[in-house]
Amino acid sequence: MLTISVSAALSLAVHATSKAEDIQLVRLGFSGPLSGANAAAGKDALNGMQMAVERLNQQALQIEGKALRFEVVARDDQSNPQRGLEIARELSASRINALLGPFTSGVAMTSIKVYNDAAIPVLTIASNPKVTQANLNYVFRIAASDADIGAKLAQYAARNLKLKSIAVIDDGSVYAQGLIDAFQKSARSMGLQISSREKLSDTADDASVSRTLQTLRNDKAPAIFFGGYAAQGGRLLKAMQQLKMDAMLLGGDALCAADLVRLAGDSLGNNTYCAEGGVWLTRAADGAVFSAGYQRRFAYAPDVYAATYYDGVMLLAQAIKSSGSIAGPQLLPALLKSRYKGVTASYEFTGQRELKESTVTILRFKGSTLVPLASF
Repeated sequence: MLTISVSAALSLAVHATSKAEDIQLVRLGFSGPLSGANAAAGKDALNGMQMAVERLNQQALQIEGKALRFEVVARDDQSNPQRGLEIARELSASRINALLGPFTSGVAMTSIKVYNDAAIPVLTIASNPKVTQANLNYVFRIAASDADIGAKLAQYAARNLKLKSIAVIDDGSVYAQGLIDAFQKSARSMGLQISSREKLSDTADDASVSRTLQTLRNDKAPAIFFGGYAAQGGRLLKAMQQLKMDAMLLGGDALCAADLVRLAGDSLGNNTYCAEGGVWLTRAADGAVFSAGYQRRFAYAPDVYAATYYDGVMLLAQAIKSSGSIAGPQLLPALLKSRYKGVTASYEFTGQRELKESTVTILRFKGSTLVPLASF
């Protein structure tokens, strides 16, 4: 009886080894905020990535006779550049096959060279134009840049909202710098005057927020362009309500976050506009299907970048299939030649690894609901 048991164990061990040898693990890194002020946006992006991984693992894809099994290696960079750099060194040393992220421009600017030097493809939504201007071959942007978002929001403000002047609030982040610079350049070309530019960090207290807004109210600013994230945007809207300011508030993709609804509450009103890359889910051909699947999986609606991170994983899977490899040097030319129709965007890259087609959607909050106004 003992002999039979040992034989059976040996047989099972051989079988298990054989099965393990038939599996090729694809490790996809994630660097984004899973705690802190931007946690909701980071978790939403990670959820979209996880959905794609689960779908791919059901498809039993193969290369060179081995079944591919995709795995997410998620790290919380807290939107902190130093933490992002530490994560980049850790994930690069552990030999992930590709990275989705970094999420914020500040983290991206400090960490992408580490991944690039390790020949790890990086698919990022970090929107500062400088992210893809550093001649890093492995860094691709899979969403519209600030150059697109800021410029097109300025065009909408001048042409559709008929604004003649607008004040700017800058939270001092790398994200804000790129977004505001693009907005101001386009605004001035459209005859839209920038009446003032105020600095207000994301750690400013309520008194500082009120003082800044009081200055803009005294200047009779009809609208404010805010370069910053949802957490501070919510505080701005609450303070504007307290000061009885009826100025419009405009912002980039970070202001489109569902977290703004929770933070601003009834101060949100109908006078807040934002812009994000891609076609809005309700207007995308596969948007309703993705949204329904996301809600079934996570019990709430997708936010700004869930679909983009989902697309990013599927884009990588296409590159793996076309190259027959999971190694960065083989994936790189496949990504450069990519033509992939995702949920909200088409993914085809310029030589600078920017999207060839960067559609931007302008949205307006009506109560707690984001309503798409125009895509161009």
